[in-house]
Amino acid sequence: MHSKSKFQRGFTLAEMAIVIVLGGILLAAGLMAGRGQISRTQAQDVIQIASDLQTGALSFKQRYGYLPGDWIFVANQIPNIAAGATGGATGNGLLAGTLAAGTGIATAGTEIGQAPVQLYQSGLIGKMGTDPARRIQSQFGPVHIAGAVANTTAAYQAANPGVVNVVIFFNLPCEVVLDVDRALDDGVGTSGKVMTDFAPAVCPAGGTAVRTFIPL
Repeated sequence: MHSKSKFQRGFTLAEMAIVIVLGGILLAAGLMAGRGQISRTQAQDVIQIASDLQTGALSFKQRYGYLPGDWIFVANQIPNIAAGATGGATGNGLLAGTLAAGTGIATAGTEIGQAPVQLYQSGLIGKMGTDPARRIQSQFGPVHIAGAVANTTAAYQAANPGVVNVVIFFNLPCEVVLDVDRALDDGVGTSGKVMTDFAPAVCPAGGTAVRTFIPL
C-alpha cells in the first residue's frame, strides 16, 4: 500500500484550530471596522443638525435682530406666529426656559419650545416634528437650542464661561459623542466646547450620554 503524501493529508486539529482563531480575529476586526463606520456616519448626522441650527439661528438674528425664540414679536413679520406665544423675557439674547434633563422635554410656552417653530416658519430649517416639547430630533432623541446656564452642567459652564446658548443632543451613544468631539473639538468628552454630562468622567464604549452640549 502506498502511504498518502503530505499533500493528500487532511488538516490536523492544531491546524484547524489556527484557521478558526484567525477567522475569528478577521471577523471581529471586520465587525469593529463596520461599527466604526456606522458611528462616524451617525456623528456626521449629528454635526449636520448642529450646523443647521447654528446657521439657522445666525441667519434669523441677521434677518430679525434677535435669536429664534428670543425674537420680539412684530405682527406679520413671521407667518403664523402669534403675539405672546414665546414666553420669557424676549430680546435679551438668552433662550429662556428649562428642559427635563433626562427626557429632553421642553417646558411649554418657553423660548426654547418656540425657537424651532420660528426657525421653521422663517424657512431657515426644513422640517420639524409635531410634538411641541420635542420638535427637533436626531435618530437618538430630542435636540434643542437653549440657554446654557439653566440647561448645562456646572463643568460645562466653567469650561465655557462665554457660551450663552447651546445646542443640546439627548441620548447620543458614547462612540458617536467621541466622533463628534474629534471633529469639532479636542476629542475629549469632558473638556472643551463640546462636552457631555456623563459622570464621573469618561463616556465609555457602549454607554449613552444623556446630554451633549455644543455652542450655538
